[in-house]
Amino acid sequence: MRGHFLAFVLAVVAVGCSQPRSREFFQMRENAEYGDTYSFSLDLCDSTVTYSMDFFTKLERAAFERFSSEDIVLDLRWFSPSDSIITDTVRVLSSLPAGGDYYTRDLITPYEGVRGLTPGEWRLKAKVVNSPEAVRGVGIILRREDGTR
Repeated sequence: MRGHFLAFVLAVVAVGCSQPRSREFFQMRENAEYGDTYSFSLDLCDSTVTYSMDFFTKLERAAFERFSSEDIVLDLRWFSPSDSIITDTVRVLSSLPAGGDYYTRDLITPYEGVRGLTPGEWRLKAKVVNSPEAVRGVGIILRREDGTR
């Protein structure tokens, strides 16, 4: 009986010590470089899993004004563990809000570019190309998927 209890406790501890399946990072506009560039450090070290990622943002507006129908365009600069640079662009679609209230609108879009990156600690700079004054901040949801690369 005592052996079964010990095995159960060890299993719970092992699961409790593993990395979470997803992590969220968000930076407010006030903390962005030059008011429009958001920096993130991402641990993609586990070569045995596949990662997926979403970008999200929150737009704000003044009373009685409209939200812009323009998509938010992000210019991305990925800095690899060996300091090489990969550039990309992503559109956060304004036509598909994920939530919000009268003064705010939440936008989210999947990003496929994280698949196939070499394992390691990556740095990402995401620059808002348009409408930076409406953007309250930019965030990332990074998920560890089941299966191997």
